[in-house]
Amino acid sequence: MIYCFHIFACLCLIIFQTTVLSCFSLFNTFYDLSALYIVYMGLFFSVREGIPVALIIGLAMDSLSGGPFGVYLTTYFWLFIGARQFIKFFSVSNYILLSFVVTAAVLIEAVILLGTLAMLEPGRQFSSSIMNTVAIQVVWAICTGPLIIKFYNFTYKRRNKLFNKLVAVFSHKQSPQINR
Repeated sequence: MIYCFHIFACLCLIIFQTTVLSCFSLFNTFYDLSALYIVYMGLFFSVREGIPVALIIGLAMDSLSGGPFGVYLTTYFWLFIGARQFIKFFSVSNYILLSFVVTAAVLIEAVILLGTLAMLEPGRQFSSSIMNTVAIQVVWAICTGPLIIKFYNFTYKRRNKLFNKLVAVFSHKQSPQINR
């Protein structure tokens, strides 16, 4: 059940980013929200929960992007592993460290995507607009990344409370009463 929630959340993020955010020119250079969700899962969830979600969402993004197959799959896998390694040494409750993690994730994703393009087209020069886009994404990540991760965590906790209430309501079975 938890896998379905995470996959559904990531698919909603993909739809939100491609339909709603793309309508506003301010958000044309916004970073990948589903990558940030994978980082969130790496910070707060176990490997058993996160790896399948990262792989499934990576496959979905590879199918939707039209780019080389496996780029997002690889990116999301390594972002999850990197976040898991990060929490072995640091606490994620610090806002500054959370900002650092999000910024690093955005940069890692950009390096993997641009590196893949460079391997596919040797000798290709990257324009200043691409580097400008990456710089703007880094600024977005510094400013909004920790807030979005906190929002993901808040939403997940609210879903847990609602789900637990529903389970409690439906698990109380009425014992048959004999009227005498």
